[in-house]
Amino acid sequence: MTSYLKPLRRPLQPHERKSLIQRYYDPHHSQLEVAVSTSLNSFGKCLVIDCHSFPAVALPYELTSVSDIRPDICIGTDDFHTEDNVAAAFRVAFVNAGWNVAVNHPFTGALVPASRYRKDKRVQAVMIEVNRRLYLNEFDGTRLPDFDSTAQKIRRCCGEALKRIR
Repeated sequence: MTSYLKPLRRPLQPHERKSLIQRYYDPHHSQLEVAVSTSLNSFGKCLVIDCHSFPAVALPYELTSVSDIRPDICIGTDDFHTEDNVAAAFRVAFVNAGWNVAVNHPFTGALVPASRYRKDKRVQAVMIEVNRRLYLNEFDGTRLPDFDSTAQKIRRCCGEALKRIR
């Protein structure tokens, strides 16, 4: 299904689904597993920062009202893998940068490797969702003039949050 709740394509045969998973999902998550294991071996802990964007207006698949006010930044958390101080550090950093921030609205959750999910508290995770209106013309997909400065501001905010949780 697409974000507009329409079929993307015909139903896949089991071998086609398996092939797509092996080609795209498995390599990405294998790299994530290695990076997390390397961090745990080197430092005894790990923080996964997963960054996405979301549209300025809710899409039909979302469990929110189209009229809901959408923040500039959404901080997604996981009740097992995101300690309160981690979520707070990211929230404060983005608020201090002048952005409207919500935690777990309109999206929730944080990426954790399957091997560690709900098993290893040393793996912390936070998701940063950026409202596309900050950097993109959503009608034609072109970058806004503030694209590069927005990206730099997001990196600075993440750096500030990391300083707060060390």
